[in-house]
Amino acid sequence: MDTDTPSRVPGDRLRPTSRREQAEATRALLLRTAERLFAEFGLAQVSNRQIVEAAGQANNSALTYHIGTRADLLDAIARAHAEPIARRTREMVEAARGSTRPRDHVASLVLPYTEHLAALGNPSWFARFTAQTSTDPAYSAGPRSELVLGPRYQEGLAAVWEHAPDLPPREAALRGRTMRLAVIHTCAEQERAAADSGTPADWALVGGALTDAVTGLLLAPRHPR
Repeated sequence: MDTDTPSRVPGDRLRPTSRREQAEATRALLLRTAERLFAEFGLAQVSNRQIVEAAGQANNSALTYHIGTRADLLDAIARAHAEPIARRTREMVEAARGSTRPRDHVASLVLPYTEHLAALGNPSWFARFTAQTSTDPAYSAGPRSELVLGPRYQEGLAAVWEHAPDLPPREAALRGRTMRLAVIHTCAEQERAAADSGTPADWALVGGALTDAVTGLLLAPRHPR
């Protein structure tokens, strides 16, 4: 059974806060702190001890206790963001069903990500965190946020490929990876610039430009080799 302990709130009123709620708040703080440090300094440059100290935790084992292993930490950060992105992807993919415009299907894959980044405010760190995990050989195969995005993402991608030229499997896979990296690293650069300048990124502009660019990339004709 949880034990209620009083905590101070504005106006000197007291409200009960259970141990479970305190643990959840500590876990959320550790995740936010880790995401920020990973985004700003890189995965390899940030130790568990640095995350714990930056989060103001006195116990050096707090990260292990509240989250688990390093892989668990990365996965938890990715999944926390992937779930709202997945909901929006599902909505947009379902709305684009039956469209004969390939751009509509590309938009259903790109815009949920940029809309989520817009909702995070400025500064945010998730785009840079994603860029770090997507290229680090030690961790790129770790977080599986794509699994959270689920079948609707695959449905939208299949709809795009219906409009693409007939490509050998290796070339189709190469275009798919290029699309992913273009979106991830463009957004990371925009997020970094926004954090440095203090001026929020125009995510609507970024999302529209990326949708146009990715549509052109995936649908470009294949020249004979």
